[in-house]
Amino acid sequence: MEPQDPGILIYVCRQCLAGRTILPRQWVHLGVHVQVKELPCSGKTDPEYVFGALEAGGRGLLVVTCPKGECRLAQGNYRAEIRVRTVQRLLAEIGVEPERVALTHCAPDDDIRAIADSAVDGFCALGENPVRAQTVKAG
Repeated sequence: MEPQDPGILIYVCRQCLAGRTILPRQWVHLGVHVQVKELPCSGKTDPEYVFGALEAGGRGLLVVTCPKGECRLAQGNYRAEIRVRTVQRLLAEIGVEPERVALTHCAPDDDIRAIADSAVDGFCALGENPVRAQTVKAG
């Protein structure tokens, strides 16, 4: 039996969703499962969970933050950006595309669904996660 594709994970700051069109919690895009998880603040993005999602074979992970300098909860978007850059650097060191983890700042007038779809297109263009490919071969 073929393992199910873990897909793409999107962490969205709750402040970015306030007063917006509702972003679906999950959908299928180009045959890949996309799941949205709401965080109280993007600063709660934990590298351990990012690595866990990729280790499970996820194609990519997007962190959506408030605009630069406009975080409603201190400097959460700044902390999220530092963490994403660190994860990207570590991925490059182990030979995995750093583009599998991305961060975007979302202004109140931005179309959050279009931002998510664009990121998902980028993750899908990368193809299958090499960690997943190795796991499927070993199994």
